[in-house]
Amino acid sequence: MSNPTGLHGAFRQSMAWLHTWSGLVFAILLYFVFVTGTFGYFTYEIDHWMQPELPSRDEIPSNAEMAELALRHIETDLASQEGELTRYFIGLPTSRTYQYLMAFANLAELNADGEGFIREDLNPVSGVPVSDVARDTSGGSILYRMHYALHYMPYEAAYYTVGLATLFMFLAMITGVVTHKKIFADFFTLRLGKGQRTWLDAHNMTSVLALPFMLMITYSGLLFFLVEYSPGTMILTIGVDRGAMQELSSHRYPEADLKDATGVFAVSPAMKDLIAYVEHEWADDQIRYIEINSPGEDNSIITFGAVDQGLYRDRGFTVMRFNATTGEVLAEDPSRPLDSEFYQSALGLHEGRFANYWLRWAYFASGLLGCGMIATGLLLWAKKRRALVKTGMPIPRSVTIMERVNLGTIVGLPLGVAAYFWANRLLPVQFEGRAEWEIHCLFLVWALSFLHAGAREIKLAWREQVGALAAMCLLLPVMNALTTEAHLGNSLAAGDWERAGFDLTSLVFGLALCAIWPRLTSSSTVSDEPTSVENAEEVTGLTAQANKAGV
Repeated sequence: MSNPTGLHGAFRQSMAWLHTWSGLVFAILLYFVFVTGTFGYFTYEIDHWMQPELPSRDEIPSNAEMAELALRHIETDLASQEGELTRYFIGLPTSRTYQYLMAFANLAELNADGEGFIREDLNPVSGVPVSDVARDTSGGSILYRMHYALHYMPYEAAYYTVGLATLFMFLAMITGVVTHKKIFADFFTLRLGKGQRTWLDAHNMTSVLALPFMLMITYSGLLFFLVEYSPGTMILTIGVDRGAMQELSSHRYPEADLKDATGVFAVSPAMKDLIAYVEHEWADDQIRYIEINSPGEDNSIITFGAVDQGLYRDRGFTVMRFNATTGEVLAEDPSRPLDSEFYQSALGLHEGRFANYWLRWAYFASGLLGCGMIATGLLLWAKKRRALVKTGMPIPRSVTIMERVNLGTIVGLPLGVAAYFWANRLLPVQFEGRAEWEIHCLFLVWALSFLHAGAREIKLAWREQVGALAAMCLLLPVMNALTTEAHLGNSLAAGDWERAGFDLTSLVFGLALCAIWPRLTSSSTVSDEPTSVENAEEVTGLTAQANKAGV
């Protein structure tokens, strides 16, 4: 009769092997995704800091005044440039959207650039185009975009690559739970100064603490490109032509039948009254956008969309429509099907746009834990391989390369992000291609960190890069004060907590790195001495024979 205990042990060993390699194969890419995605939870706050020329939130006028500015700009400047416009869209600055006033219009015919729309971002106070008054930057939006679209590569190739990495991470988490016999005990265990054991404890703690968040973020991340990742489902159900896509969209986002609506678009006075009515009805929600379909025609409709407090992510789930002439409230959209509600809720959970500031900080902290989980896993893998080397034997080249890659990844990427923020303040405001060069600075500094890690003795390289990152974080508010009027003192005095919060967070990270830096002198992260793998085997379930085989 077979031994159940032996089978169980073999199963756990196979799961440990799968956990190690499914996590390791895409670890560097996943670290990049988590670092940039974590910054994405404060996309709009970063945007606000990176364009100090724009007004603070308390300087922004009323919705009615901004709507009038945007309408005037669309009907005079945009219409005179591009001809007939078939739809207006006005995006209003809110606490959880962009800081500018967006004027957008659909064109009756394609313009010279082959586009069917025209867009202008305006200063919400003066109505002047942002490009005329503020520095060009990709802001926090590019960091958010890079966590799923990467950079310097085709969009489709990027999201398929990230999707594959996400699938591997999902597998690594499931096998990690199976592997750990003492998962809850490990959560409460952190033995400092114990070499490899310390990094294993740190990996366990960050993994268990962030586990609910990590499961949610990976599963919902796969849902973002559900049709692209599993096209067979759509092909077998509704087909692949344009009509099928419209059918799917109509199913996800059912709209009221508005064909009977009539009237001629009424200008500012009626708009001002409608805004007052909507603000009264939506006491707890902010107006996110105003949409005017068929302006000037007998079927003109005005739609207001809210910044929702719920999980739903797309298209402003709370809307209110009016007949543009009579001001009559039109039919509400029908309720969404359950699959659409589930889909939108999952995406809403992933992005966290619904979250208030405290919950957003919880998202941010969970993202940092995810970064820590990946980083400690990389360090632990290299430490285990070094520990297998017998005393007096040379360290394998693969191990030394991995140790330097770890440094360039774990510290180098944050160095690149810090350089991105520094470039925002140091590059000349009128510099051509400024926004793209900010991003180039990120990747150039990241590349230099790998070169530095390969050129220097590993202990010194760790100290130098961590020290450089600490200095960049601590001095960033100083650089901000030297180059702009939107520095920490003025931000605090004006109650502009978004810009002040950015500077303060930079200082906190710098101080934390200063606390870590002295420990790198004797840190077991970069120790040249082999250490025992006995404790690692206890947790991973690997036997000594498996370790010797290089598993």
